[in-house]
Amino acid sequence: MGNRSIPHRILTVNAKHFDVAVIGVGGMGSAACFHLARAGLKVLGLERFGVPNTRGSSHGATRILRLGLHESTKYVPLVLRAVELWDELGSLVGESLFHRIGSLDISVPKGAIFSGSLKACEAYDIEHEILSATELRKRHPAVHPDDAMMGVFQPGSGFVLPEASVTAHANLAMAHGAEIHGMEQLLSWEKTGDHFVLTTDRSVYEAGQVVFTTGAWIGKLLELPVEAERTVLGWFAPVSGASDFVEEKLPTWILDSEECGHFYGFPIHGIPGFKLGRLRENPSASVDPDQPRVEPNSEDEADMRQFVSRYFPEANGPILSMAACFFENTPDRSPIIDSVPGVEGAWVLGGFSGHGFKYATVTGEIAKDLVTTGTSSQNLEPFKASRFSATLQK
Repeated sequence: MGNRSIPHRILTVNAKHFDVAVIGVGGMGSAACFHLARAGLKVLGLERFGVPNTRGSSHGATRILRLGLHESTKYVPLVLRAVELWDELGSLVGESLFHRIGSLDISVPKGAIFSGSLKACEAYDIEHEILSATELRKRHPAVHPDDAMMGVFQPGSGFVLPEASVTAHANLAMAHGAEIHGMEQLLSWEKTGDHFVLTTDRSVYEAGQVVFTTGAWIGKLLELPVEAERTVLGWFAPVSGASDFVEEKLPTWILDSEECGHFYGFPIHGIPGFKLGRLRENPSASVDPDQPRVEPNSEDEADMRQFVSRYFPEANGPILSMAACFFENTPDRSPIIDSVPGVEGAWVLGGFSGHGFKYATVTGEIAKDLVTTGTSSQNLEPFKASRFSATLQK
């Protein structure tokens, strides 16, 4: 892997050397830069866009953090450690970046959202309540679930702030001596001897190890089975009962409807409006993240509105804003946290498939552990790239 067509013996003359280079300084990469720099390593962070930016997967004002995750119990140890690090990060910068307002997982009892969340909570003794549809309506009047639905409420869950988190991690990384370069694109990388040669559109660098946290670009850069999916977020103005959409009355939520689809959302925070987005069980057709992005349009609004009108009817007012971003999906919608296949000293942390930002803090810590010791206290076996070996050999 990597472009080997560039004569490094010429390009590396006077190249600046780093212990480790982090490629992509979004949610995961900024955290990696901080943890690596705090460990005393000489760190280079390279981001092709701005730090932060709205071109990838680390924007949108708020991101859900759930403790008991319906996707799988294998994620719970990651998020429990992530919460400790979110609290630490907030203390370091003097700003609350994780807001504990609770979360709701709503579906019919046999649905994956309700049953998976309940299973995770019970497996790890996570505080939770089971709410009927009647109890959901009474406690959280903004949501109008179907009578057959039930919810799992987790008071320890909530949301994190993506742009502020990237900013906090990047500033702390630089305070610990890291060099972070925005607006600089990696063109090629090559391992030669005991180090890597990194060629960008501005310069050439050498690094002892490399960490790839490029989100939607992972698949193109490393030829791993990670595909970018366009997704859209929307913010709607409540037409009545606006006070029911504030943090004190509405937690973060996920609601899966057989008729309308799987949606997730937030109370009003950061920017005006009630925020929601769709997660498709079967992802939309993959897109090339280097091609011009299709901006939100009337079809996207109509898709969200058909859900809002049924389950949050008081929020079915004027659209206030919409934003497009990427999910970076693996075939099993579980991340790759591993060495780059066949390249010692190169690591990849990506493919989080639309549910990754909550893990940003612990992902940064894992990157530090992998670079410094080659291992992690977290169980990374489920996230190895080798599970896609048949795909990689094609």
